[in-house]
Amino acid sequence: MQCKYNCNHHHEIGADHQLIDLGDGPFVANNKAIPLLTALNEAGLRTRTHHIGKEDDAFVGILLDNAMVEVRQVSERDSGRTKYNGKYELLLSWDKRKEK
Repeated sequence: MQCKYNCNHHHEIGADHQLIDLGDGPFVANNKAIPLLTALNEAGLRTRTHHIGKEDDAFVGILLDNAMVEVRQVSERDSGRTKYNGKYELLLSWDKRKEK
């Protein structure tokens, strides 16, 4: 794969990054993010941006052209597990027929 500097305006390839292509063309990926980016891609979700810092910060941007997003409060009323009740979760649902 060849990629000039314009394939990612934030990073050049170094010890913490490598060039990968998940189907939309090559881009510079953080090594720590590659398993997550690959798993999301294989499940039918595309990502646009990501960052995993050396300290505590991280994010991933998921394109929503085939997905719906819901933020909801957890209430596991039909489960013996209650440790997540009252917390909030991000629910992503997507149509794999519309992927890519």
